[in-house]
This record gives sequence, C-alpha cells and structure tokens, in this order.
Amino acid sequence: MYFQLHNLEEHSSVLESARNELLDMVAEGISLALEDPQKGILGINSYDAQCLRNFISQEHENIMMEWTSYVSRRELGKNPTLFGTIGEAKKWLAQRAPAKLVDGAWLGHIHKITTPFALRGVTKDTWQILSEELGDGDLSRNHVFVYQQLLKEIGCPLPDPQSRDFIRPCYLEAMDDQRSWKAAVAQLLISLFPNEFLPEILGFNMHYELISLEAMMAARELKDLGVDPSYFLLHICIDNADSGHTAMALLNVISYLEMIKATECDSALEEKWKRVQAGYILSQTLAVSPCDGIDFPDSRIEMSGRASKSVPIDPLTRRVIEIFKDKTSISQKYHCQSKVRIGSRTLVEWLDSSSWAHDDQQKHLELLGTLSQAKPWVHPGMGSESRLVQELSCGGRMFGAFTNEEVDILIAWIDALGPENTTWLYYRFTVREPVASRDIVSSLQDPACHHPVLAARSMDKTTTSAFVAEFPDFCFNAGFTTEEQPLNTPCQSQLPDVVALWFAHIGLLENMINVPSRTATSLYSNILLVLRAQAGFAIETHIPAGMAEMTRPSSPSLVEIGLEIVSSAQWTDGANLSCLKDVLLLTRRQGQSEDSAKLAYNMLQWANHPDENLGLLVGLALAFLGLKDAIAMPHELLGEEGQVALKMIVERERKGLLKCVQDIKGMDGAHYRDLKRGYCIGRVALEKCLEKAGQKTTNTLGSSLTEEMKKNGGI
Repeated sequence: MYFQLHNLEEHSSVLESARNELLDMVAEGISLALEDPQKGILGINSYDAQCLRNFISQEHENIMMEWTSYVSRRELGKNPTLFGTIGEAKKWLAQRAPAKLVDGAWLGHIHKITTPFALRGVTKDTWQILSEELGDGDLSRNHVFVYQQLLKEIGCPLPDPQSRDFIRPCYLEAMDDQRSWKAAVAQLLISLFPNEFLPEILGFNMHYELISLEAMMAARELKDLGVDPSYFLLHICIDNADSGHTAMALLNVISYLEMIKATECDSALEEKWKRVQAGYILSQTLAVSPCDGIDFPDSRIEMSGRASKSVPIDPLTRRVIEIFKDKTSISQKYHCQSKVRIGSRTLVEWLDSSSWAHDDQQKHLELLGTLSQAKPWVHPGMGSESRLVQELSCGGRMFGAFTNEEVDILIAWIDALGPENTTWLYYRFTVREPVASRDIVSSLQDPACHHPVLAARSMDKTTTSAFVAEFPDFCFNAGFTTEEQPLNTPCQSQLPDVVALWFAHIGLLENMINVPSRTATSLYSNILLVLRAQAGFAIETHIPAGMAEMTRPSSPSLVEIGLEIVSSAQWTDGANLSCLKDVLLLTRRQGQSEDSAKLAYNMLQWANHPDENLGLLVGLALAFLGLKDAIAMPHELLGEEGQVALKMIVERERKGLLKCVQDIKGMDGAHYRDLKRGYCIGRVALEKCLEKAGQKTTNTLGSSLTEEMKKNGGI
C-alpha cells in the first residue's frame, strides 16, 4: 500500500481499501485509548478551548521534563538511549526512513480548490504547516530532502520512496521496523479524503506537531557521533510551542471548533470534537519509538471487549440492546437449568433482567461485548453462521422467540463485528452514521466537488484538437517571447466563461505536492512557491513564518479574488456560494459557453493526474497569467486592494513559473512539448473568451519572462 499511495494515478483501485485501513487504524487507537478513558485527550469530555490549551501545554511540559531527565542521566555518564555507534545510528535511521520520507504527508491533500469556501480559512492555516514541512519552496529546508541527505552522509542512501526500487528486498532488509511502515502508511492515508476527514486530520496534526523527545535525543546522539543533526534540529526548532507548529496546530483546531460552535448545533460540535480526539489518538498510537507518544502494543487487538468503555452507542447497537431488554424481562427463568456460559457469566446471570432494566448504556455495552466474543454462539462477521442466530431460526430450539425483524437486526450487528468491519468502533465513538468505503469511493466522480478524483486520465482529445487547430503555428522562440496581443479586461457578457475558467485554473498545480517525497526537487520547490503566491501567503524569507503567518492580516488568494469578481458581476443568484461546484453551476445558468465549460471540467480532471500531465498543467498555468494581467488592470471588477493583491500574486507566480519552465526543459523533450501545448490550449481558450486588444505587441507574459531569463542566463 505504501507504494500504491505514492502512485495513486496508476493505482486508484487502492482507494477503497485505503479508507478501510484508515478507519481500522483509527478504531484500533480508540480502543487502546479507552483502556484508560480519563487519561490523555479523552479526559476532555466536551470541547473547551481553555481546557485544550492547558492540555497541550501540559503535554509539552511532560516531554520537556523527560528531556531534562535524559540530559541529567547523560551528564552522569549514562549511555545513549537510541544509538551509541555509527553502525547503530545507521540502522536506526534506515529503520525510520519509511516514515521520515513522507514527512508532511498527513496534510498533503488539504486546501484544494474543492475545499468548501467556509473552511478555507482553517485549511489555509493547516496548509502553512505543510508548506513549512516542504521548505516553503527552499529545497535545502525540505524535510524529506534533508533526511535523504542525512542517509547519504551516514552511508545508507535509499531510492526515492515513490519508486519500486524502494520496496525491493535488498532495501527492505534495512527498513525492517514494521512500526515505521505503519506510521508512514497512516500519514499517507489520513489526508487522502480531506473533505470527509478534516477533523481527524486536524487532531492528528495537533499531536504530531508536538515537540518530540525522540528528535531531541537523536539530535544530541548524532552530534556526539560527529553526524550532522540538522534534520532533527529543524524539527525541534520548527515545532516549538510558542511560535512553531505546536502552537499553530493548536490554534488551528481551536479556530475550526469555534467556527463549528458558532455555525452548527451542539451535537455537531460534539461529533467534530470526538473526531479531533480520534485523529489525535491515531497519531499517539503510531509512535515509532517507545520514547514518543504512548507505548501501545503493535499487534492487532481484539476490540470487542475494550469497546465497552465510554463509547457512545450507535443506532444498530441501540436496537440490539432494546431487543435484549425486552426479552430478558420474561426469559431468565426459562433458562435456569442451562449450563451455557457467556464469557465469565452463566446464561442465567447474563440474562439477569436487573442488569438490563436500567439505562446504564456502558453496562449494556459490556454485556454485548461479552456476547460478541462468546463462540460458537457468536462468530464476529458471520451473523447467519452464528449458533445464536441458527437457534432463533426455523429448526432451532428458540424459533419464534424473536421476530423476523429482530433476527435480521441481530445478524446485522454480528456482521458488523467482523475483522473487515472493525470500523464500527470509530463510528460508535464519533457518533457518525456508518458509510461503506465502497459507496464513498464510487461517488468520487466529480472534480468540481470531490477529492481525490481519479476517474479519467488522459486529455480530452476533442477539446485539445479543437483549440490547437485554431492556433497551429504557435511555438516559443529562443527568448520565450510570443508575438501576441494582450487580453482585454472582460466585459459583463464574457464573465460566465471567465469566472468558470478562473476558478478551474486555480487547481492546476495544487496536486503536484500531495506526496512529500515527490517535492524534494528544484522543480517542485518552485511549484510550491507558485502555490504559496496563489494562496495569498506572505513572501518567503529565510526563516519560517510560523504563527506570524496565521496572525497577520489576511491577504486575498485567487479564490477570494474570484469571489470578488462574482460579486461585482451582480448576478441575482450569485450570493451564498459555498464551493467550487456552486460557482460552476452559477456560470452555466448565466450563459457560459459549452467550450469553456468543457475546458473548465477538463482542467480539473487533468489536475488530478499531475505526474502524467506535468508539462500540460504548467503550460496552462503560464497561459492564465495573461488573464490575471488583464483583470489586474483598473476596472470595476476588482477594488483597489484586490488589484494590488493580484498584481503581487502574478509577479511571484511569473518568477516561479519561469523557474519551472527551466526545470522542465532540462528534464526531457516530452514534458517540454506538453508545456508548450498546454500554453497553447490555455491561450487560445482565453482569446476565444476575450477579444484581443487592437495594438499588436509582445505580451506581458513573454516580455516579463524574457527579462527574468536574461537575469538567469536564458533557457
């Protein structure tokens, strides 16, 4: 699964099993945490911002106290904890490579164009943490890259994690810690369905970004061996609880839950809080070292008995409880001679009506948990084959004691206990209605509202051939100039086409950084710079912005600028847009052409295959700089603030995209040809939407790129 999740374009069939695996991992963590429900984050029964702040502060303090004890031991001459020789360090670092080389993956799929607009403030702040994990566009600060350099320094270079070579036996022998693989897969899974699991992602992030005792010890012990500890020092500094990721992740959770508190009902807040807790617990259970998090056992656990502790009851279980409450009130004495035992109880004791009569839900869950493990009466996951059901069915000794509907409910409950259905604990804990992964994945068909979407792969040939046929002689010359006329500012009648393409183009590059291991190159660092500009982040410096980015006055992103354009259009039904899908439906109602509608949809589809369509997508992004230049000119579509913000975005985009062009040209001819084709498609589409200005001149894109290229030595 590790390899498949790194290469989703070729392995989209893994999505269903991926979601099931994620839910199994979360359920396992919940079950373990419920062993002591008053300990840890479960001790905060209901969301309270100050209680949460105090809790995270205490967690941080506990780690620092452990660090102080460690330092004291070392000063007394005690041996290192993690490794004492270069050979031991090499083994330790290699064992942790699967998890370290996906650093940031738990946030890889958040803050997409499909993110509901109301949540974009929350996901933008989360994405800032991802950006810093990836180095903010500075390859030397990219966490995956830094770890790769560390492995090389210590004499243990490994193939790229997304390659098949990475999972070859000769390398797997060195990476033999199953906890590291499990932690890595969980990080790749947790953000895979961002629109469904945002609370869990935020909770996971809040725990994962706590400063790590293991990182502090590793930095000390590597330094003692004369090995560069930069990777671990980077985490120690960037995860600090004042202005770093610990503080950012905490504020992120509070901002999200305060928004839920202000806009939704109490039950919704309770559900979201439980889901934040579930994500936090998942990160705890994935500790690769006993020094980090909770020292939970690795083995797959039997959850049925443990699940009886402080777990809200789901509708199916509630119905089973009601059935047994009704039956035990009249049946106990019928079984007084029975020698059958349900766990440690005799059948008569288990049927004791006094145990069922009161509304003690946790007691009821304990009784059901015992029954769920009482073979042969109950075989988890095999309702019809369980002896209890057979005895209640035709030919059984209790036939007629339960109605047909009651037997069906009992079968469904037993089926839900099976190994493939261990996710029942997740749904029970979070009070969510269960949804089958098959149903979720099969619905991921619309790139305007779903992520991920992997239904279509290659370009729509009818779209591309139509556009290219209208512009057959286009090519970049040696100086990357194009003798094109600048685009006009759109008029009212052109806005439906322009708005749809505007919003669709925002998603062109965003999926290129979904998997952190792919970002450890110059090209993807430059793509990250472009994405930061588009999202409205401050200009990069040599020091991570941290909390300063989250607390500074917000700058408009391309999405906010697009919504301002919609507002300026004064469409009567343009208010209360909640997501990209709403925007595209609105533009169709306002008279959008079939050509632009098709291109908008195709751009969203192509963007879901960033590896296959790398050159095409960068070329399209280049073409849309011309549209932004036109809209940034003074006119009624944008206010002065929006115009200034857009000009700044375009300036940063242009610099970043130029570097991308240089990187792609140095890769291979196919990607560069795709880049030119993508530019051609985008430019022609925009010219169809917007009439050209009267005077022929070298366009802004070409001249600006030429100037930048002269500074950088050309292409």
